[in-house]
Amino acid sequence: MKHKWSEKVRSDDGHSSRKVCERDGCEIVCVSRHEADHRGFAQHWKEWFRGTELIQRGGNTPACEAVEVPA
Repeated sequence: MKHKWSEKVRSDDGHSSRKVCERDGCEIVCVSRHEADHRGFAQHWKEWFRGTELIQRGGNTPACEAVEVPA
C-alpha cells in the first residue's frame, strides 16, 4: 500500500518541509531537510519519524503501515 501524503508544510526558516501519511495507523512523518554545507553547496536529505522516534534517515521511503479496515 502506498502512503497518502498530506499537503507539504514548509518551515518558517525555509530549511525544511514536512508531510504526513494520512492513512489510519501509519501516520509516518516525512521531513525534507534543505541546507548548505560550509562551502555553500546545497544539501538535501529526508528523515522519517513515527511520533518522536526517528525511523530512518535517507534511502527509500519506509513502507506504509496503515491498518486495513474490512469493507
